[in-house]
Amino acid sequence: MTELLPIIEELANARSDAERARWLLRCPPGYLGKYEMTIRNRLRAAGFLAGVAYLETERLVIWMPRKGDGSPSDNALELLQGARAEMMAIAAGEG
Repeated sequence: MTELLPIIEELANARSDAERARWLLRCPPGYLGKYEMTIRNRLRAAGFLAGVAYLETERLVIWMPRKGDGSPSDNALELLQGARAEMMAIAAGEG
């Protein structure tokens, strides 16, 4: 069996969607990118499709054009806020 990075192992060991949502909210963006397919596979295997959608939103925003000052566009911020609000609700056991 392939050894997982400790942070990815935490996701693999999550036993509820609330735990997976909390993991996604804490995960550094660099890991979301570098290990996207591993994370996506773990979320799908768990049936946590809201988590897959969140991952896709986080990744999408990275590729969106920015404002002239380098800050995220209003549309990007709106997408992130909506996705993060959904994950926070699930993490709190409301989703």
